[in-house]
Amino acid sequence: MTQEAAIESTCPLCTEVLTFKFSTDEIPFFGEIMLVSASCTCGFKYADTISLNEREAARYEMEFDSSDFATRVIRSSSGTVQIPELGVTIEPGSASEAFVSNVEGVLCRVEEVVSMATKWSSNDPGKFELGNRLLEMIDMVRRGEGKMTLVIDDPFGNSAIISPRAQRRALSESEACVLKTGVLTVDVSEKGS
Repeated sequence: MTQEAAIESTCPLCTEVLTFKFSTDEIPFFGEIMLVSASCTCGFKYADTISLNEREAARYEMEFDSSDFATRVIRSSSGTVQIPELGVTIEPGSASEAFVSNVEGVLCRVEEVVSMATKWSSNDPGKFELGNRLLEMIDMVRRGEGKMTLVIDDPFGNSAIISPRAQRRALSESEACVLKTGVLTVDVSEKGS
């Protein structure tokens, strides 16, 4: 059963009134989650997925090919995503957004960034060549001619790869401590004063 709520706060960029919307949902094999979102006319956006079950810091890892593209991927704003074969690491930051997608969606996000960076580096032959090589590797996987590895580390355990083939292991305290969290704190104490 989905429940919804909202609270007003102040936009951290322009200080206008900002409404945070909260809703709950049930994700198979993952449990109950809270979806949090807000957007402001100034361009500030925030989204997160928070597990409502207590979870330990965890790493999910899965080798994938094109047959795995429909596999569900949950990345909270505290999740670090890696595709080692591409040398790609996506770390959370202050504007980090959570998403519920699939393996193909994650690969498409990476492809968009690599494509943009490749265009920007057209004056640097080495970087331009590297970008094109990475795009070709992505295309090979899409055509079913290769495999890659998807890794998600989350110090709060709110991210996951939902597949029986995904390997999950707890992160040690020292591993979890070095991860970026991307956590945004919302102060609503001044509202209504």
